[in-house]
Amino acid sequence: MGRLYLISGDDDFARKQRARELAVIAAGCDEPENADHVEIVQGDLPELKSETIAVRLLEALQTPPFLSPEKVVWMRHHPDLDVFNRESGPEAVLAAAEFLSAPLPEELTVVIDGPGLDKRKTFCKKLLKAGAEIEVCSVARATDRNFAEVRRNILNDFAKSTGKRLRGDVIQYLTEVIGGDSGVLANELEKLACYTGDAPEITIADCRAIVSRTPEAVIWEYTEAVQVGRKDAALHSLALLTRQSEPGMELKLLALLSNSYQKALNSRLAMMELGIRHPSPGAFENLSQEIKAKYPDNPLIKLHPYRAFKICETAIRIDGAALAEKLTLIRNANRALVSGGGEPRIILEQLTIALCR
Repeated sequence: MGRLYLISGDDDFARKQRARELAVIAAGCDEPENADHVEIVQGDLPELKSETIAVRLLEALQTPPFLSPEKVVWMRHHPDLDVFNRESGPEAVLAAAEFLSAPLPEELTVVIDGPGLDKRKTFCKKLLKAGAEIEVCSVARATDRNFAEVRRNILNDFAKSTGKRLRGDVIQYLTEVIGGDSGVLANELEKLACYTGDAPEITIADCRAIVSRTPEAVIWEYTEAVQVGRKDAALHSLALLTRQSEPGMELKLLALLSNSYQKALNSRLAMMELGIRHPSPGAFENLSQEIKAKYPDNPLIKLHPYRAFKICETAIRIDGAALAEKLTLIRNANRALVSGGGEPRIILEQLTIALCR
C-alpha cells in the first residue's frame, strides 16, 4: 500500500515547511523539484480554479511511474482542502477525493498540504481509514494553555543554535509581542541574529531596535513603562497606539493595565504564601519540595525562576494601598470611556500620567 501524507492547518509557514520536509524524505533527495520520479502539482497559482487543480492532481495520481519503480506526487499548497469533502461538485474534484480515500498503489507516495481540512468531516475520516498520515499545523494563540511554554522552548532552541544568551526579560518580550505565526517568529529571530552579529547576548534594546513594531510590541512597551513609572516613554507609546486608531484599543489598554496590577497584587499574595520577602532568581530556584507540595497551585511555582523573580520585582515596587488606588483610577477611566464622558485620548493620557506618579 502506498503512503499519503496530508498537512493542514492555519499556520501557512509551518504547514509548507513540514510538507517540504516530507517531500524531501519521500523523494530521497534535498531538491524534490529536480527529481525525475517526483511530480509536483502547483496549487497556489491565483489563476487556477479548484476544478483545474483537481484535474492536474488526478492526472498525476493516475499516471504510472516512468523510468523508476516508485513515484512521488507532491500536491503543493492546495488553496482549500474542504472542496474534497463536498458530496457534489466538479467531476474531477469528486474523482480525486475518491482516489485519495482508497488505499494507494504500493509504488505511490503522495504529499498534500493546504488549509481547510476538518477532521470531523467525512473526507478526513475516509483518509484516516485508508491509512493516511495527517498533521495539523495551527497558529499558536496567546490563549492556548501552553503558549508561553512552547514559545520559550523555541526561543531557547534558537539561543542554543546561535550560541547567544537570551535573558528572561528578552524571552518574555519576544513571547508577548510576536504573534503565534511561526513564519513571523522565524523571520524576527533571523533578523535578530543578523542584527546582533557576533555579540554574545541579545538584549531588550536589540529587540526594540529590530523586531517589527506590531501593536502588541507597542502595547507591551506601554504597559511596562506605566508599571515602572516611566511617564515620557509611556506617553510616547500611547501616542503611537492612538494614531493606529484600532477599534476598541482604549478599552483593551485599560484591561491590560488592570490585569497587570491585579497580577502584581496576586504575586504579592503568592510570595507571602511561599515565605519569600525579598525576591531573587535564587529564591525561586531553591524552593524546597515540601513547599512546592504544600502549595501546588501557587502561580509562581509554575513559572521559570527568572520570570517569577521579574514579576515579583515589579510587584513589590508598589505597596497594597497604592495598588488599590491605581485600580480605582483605571476603573474610573473605564467608566468615563464607556459613558462617553470625555475625549478617549485625553482620558488615557491623564490616566497614564496619574499611574506613573
